[in-house]
Amino acid sequence: MNQAVQIQDGFEVLEEKMVIRLIVSGLIMHCHISGVGVNKMAAFYQDHQFDLEELINERVEEELWDENGVIHINADSICS
Repeated sequence: MNQAVQIQDGFEVLEEKMVIRLIVSGLIMHCHISGVGVNKMAAFYQDHQFDLEELINERVEEELWDENGVIHINADSICS
């Protein structure tokens, strides 16, 4: 399914997870990235921002989110 995805720059920290906000076809959604220590999140985001955006777009296209509309990504899947 082709859906318009807008990914906001930057991230927030929620319960020790990196959270990226995105808008999909007018709906606000979130992507939770686990597996990154809070003190390393800024460097991880800077190093992997475009990889994250690509993965988020893929997950949206495949409609891979939980019942709350949250996309989950483990940092290990990007670093491997």
